[in-house]
Amino acid sequence: MEKVTYEHSLSSLEKGLTNHLTRLGESANYWLSDHPVYLSTKSSGSGEYAQVIEIAILDADLSVLFHSQIQPTVTIDIDAEQLHGINLSSLLERPKWSEVVLQVQQLLIGRQVVVFDGLFETRLLKQSCLAFNLPLDWLDALTINSAMALAVNAYGTDNRYGTVSIEYAMIKANILGFRNDNGAVAATYALFNMLKIIAEFSGLPEPEKQRLAYEIAV
Repeated sequence: MEKVTYEHSLSSLEKGLTNHLTRLGESANYWLSDHPVYLSTKSSGSGEYAQVIEIAILDADLSVLFHSQIQPTVTIDIDAEQLHGINLSSLLERPKWSEVVLQVQQLLIGRQVVVFDGLFETRLLKQSCLAFNLPLDWLDALTINSAMALAVNAYGTDNRYGTVSIEYAMIKANILGFRNDNGAVAATYALFNMLKIIAEFSGLPEPEKQRLAYEIAV
């Protein structure tokens, strides 16, 4: 009886997870059907004064709409520099945020915007604007889709906060070669590839969904 109960419980869990994978795939497909733009940044740090030091925006067809490194008005935290390999001296000839923000704004307004971590990316963009006393209303009007929510539900979390790092998500999605020092364009391509992989969950044959569900369950 105990074995039957265990097998029934595992079967019910796997069925619930296959339905869960299907719903995740449908959500990702819905995002893709909106023909969004994809945005990734590199930052000077993670604190309240951190700024954008690299930004990439890709169109729905993966053409690069905009890419630039940015000269910040603050120093780059040691941890951030070690993570992405960008130092302040390499940015001295790069444009300031105030010189590129209008172009970024024109590319994002009116479009669905897919990022990995919506809260962080939005905060970083706002902090960069605040550093130059630029308006924030256009950022509040953007439609931001945070792929981290899908990644957490698809691959789980790697920390005690219930979130997931982009590096961990890419490993779980089997996106080979992703590293935090690849640059913003590469990170944006990886973001799209992860979304596309999750979108494919909804169309997988049932045995394949069950296999994936079993891997999650155990």
